[in-house]
Amino acid sequence: MMRELVILVADSTMRSVFSAFFEREFHYSLDCAPFDFNPRLDLFHDPLNTDGGVHKRCHDILRRYLTTHRRALVVLDQQFGGERPADEVRNEIERQLNANGWGGRAAAVVIEPELEVLLWQDNIHVERALCHTGESLRQLLAKDGRWPNSAAKPPAPKELIQALIRSNRAGPPAVVYSQIARQVSTRGCMDPAFHRIRDTLRAWFPAE
Repeated sequence: MMRELVILVADSTMRSVFSAFFEREFHYSLDCAPFDFNPRLDLFHDPLNTDGGVHKRCHDILRRYLTTHRRALVVLDQQFGGERPADEVRNEIERQLNANGWGGRAAAVVIEPELEVLLWQDNIHVERALCHTGESLRQLLAKDGRWPNSAAKPPAPKELIQALIRSNRAGPPAVVYSQIARQVSTRGCMDPAFHRIRDTLRAWFPAE
């Protein structure tokens, strides 16, 4: 029996975050129909191919899943070297996949600029994962310009979250990221990459 969906991500940290998210009752967060998804079977990364390798070789990496999975989703960061436009990279990946057996059963998501932007919300779960105490983290970061009030997300999402993890001794980044992914609400997420994931899975698995 074929499985419903395989997800190829760019690295082990991204795999940890997506695994934590899909261990939730994710169909409620995505407003899609429930479907069988097991992170141990359906979510992976190739240690020899991170973002740039996934961009160029995802069709080869996913070839062995053509006969085991109905659909494929590829996720990578936009900032992996050439800093090309996210839509351009996404279109190239989807053309490669569709020309190599997936034929409309695959989609790509390019996170701009990188994974950490998905984790940022003005949310108590983010503060707890980062071991932040005291005044609102959002207010604190606005004061020193690291997350201006006018910005939906911090301008340097990766550098900022990793600096806070270090200064607060919050733990390994992958563990902190996974804690956020496991608990934070998706209702207020405005990031285009998350919307792409959500809308793709809604189209493939429409809620009744």
